[in-house]
Amino acid sequence: MLKAKKILGCVYLEKQKDTLYLGMLSVDPDSQAKGIGKKLLRAAEDHAKKIGCTTVRMTVISVRKELIAWYERNGYQDTGDIKPFPNDGRYGEHRQPLQFLVLQKEVSTAHK
Repeated sequence: MLKAKKILGCVYLEKQKDTLYLGMLSVDPDSQAKGIGKKLLRAAEDHAKKIGCTTVRMTVISVRKELIAWYERNGYQDTGDIKPFPNDGRYGEHRQPLQFLVLQKEVSTAHK
């Protein structure tokens, strides 16, 4: 009998003109710190180049400092753009002000 395979990570990608939007990158908590997130990120960047995108862009909740630092270590830069986080009750009551930072990376000459 074959053992069922487990999904270890996923990512949402959407082409927006010459930019690839990357969202919802997540890795199974028991599988974190094993390079899966980095592999997903690199695969997304390779995909961006294949479909003619020169930039990968994402939004990250501003309070996730460790996550922002991880993306920065992987070549993403804060664009200075800020987007509001929905405060309409869909995501519960906020304990602190939340906003999205926009990060991006040029991929036309990125990693090989």
